[in-house]
Amino acid sequence: MAIWKVFSPVLLHFVISEIVGVLAAGRLDSALATLLSSLAVLPFAARMYREDRRESGALPGKKIRMADVFQGMLCLFGGAGANLIWSGILLALRIQEFFSNAAQEALFASSLPVQIFSLVFMAPLTEELIFRGLVYRRMREILPAGVSVLLAALIFSLYHGNVIQAVFAFPMALILGLLMEKKRSLVFPVLFHAGANLAAVLPGFF
Repeated sequence: MAIWKVFSPVLLHFVISEIVGVLAAGRLDSALATLLSSLAVLPFAARMYREDRRESGALPGKKIRMADVFQGMLCLFGGAGANLIWSGILLALRIQEFFSNAAQEALFASSLPVQIFSLVFMAPLTEELIFRGLVYRRMREILPAGVSVLLAALIFSLYHGNVIQAVFAFPMALILGLLMEKKRSLVFPVLFHAGANLAAVLPGFF
């Protein structure tokens, strides 16, 4: 039962994404298909998240403080910086010469507005809701923090489906899990994730 509870959000995301992928094949590019998948998954994931919080007796959100705004901006720029540093390391290691990265390259074939809305806004929100808001939080009910951070990061990286994206995603997911554990709020992982994706999108247009 505990395993099903942990993995059911991932299965939800996978099934909906596959359905959208089949319907969009030959009609929409990858970024638009990702956008539609995120929009389709979001209401179901949000409902599951609300139910989890209600069952756990989570308190209502606190008022936003200036410190929260500052920390949020740090997460946004920190995500961008982490992306650039880790991308540079992988480029130096020439990992792209040994494995295909066609899936990610297809995502970056869309127009800038589509990529911004899909990859910088919707994908981070939906993926963090699934992997940190649901998978990680549910793991924390039965496992220590360190183990939960590690396992959630592993699931997140493997879910990306190819070696290059998995290798890139794993250390980023460790940071996302640590942010969730430290701040106990989805806002900070979402901002970090958005910053990382923004740093991946913008260089293709400038």
